[in-house]
Amino acid sequence: MKRTIIASLLLMVSSIHIAEAKPNFVGANYSGTYTCKGNNNKVGSYQVQAKLMLNRAASRGNIGIYDFHVETENSFVYKGKAVANLNKVAFTLSMTELSSSEFSTGIATIQKNKAGKYAYTNHYYEIDSNIGTYGKEYCVAQANTKTKKSVKPATT
Repeated sequence: MKRTIIASLLLMVSSIHIAEAKPNFVGANYSGTYTCKGNNNKVGSYQVQAKLMLNRAASRGNIGIYDFHVETENSFVYKGKAVANLNKVAFTLSMTELSSSEFSTGIATIQKNKAGKYAYTNHYYEIDSNIGTYGKEYCVAQANTKTKKSVKPATT
């Protein structure tokens, strides 16, 4: 009787652990450095470097969580996060400078361009003390961007 109770408890505990397991990340890895050309209603035309770095531990299923950094032409770096659901990506950046804290929120669809590189157009809004800043930027992955490689079965 004791063996049956212990076996039942062990089975129940192991079932709970299995039920709590989260699925591994299976989405595309968009990590890499992107060259972006943009325009907004406050600054006009500009160019920046954007960097996406996959946080594999936080990513699950088709949902990819990324650290997101943007470096301006004058070497100022803005830091934030991005979340991707398949090829839809949402971005948020802290536009923090010495005395103010502003945020930028954007949305994009990422896909491969004709050259086979990941590319996206980020439509964004930056909050400020007035109406805010609206803009968009077209970003293309540099050559060293990692892509998810498919595994081919061995042929015999």
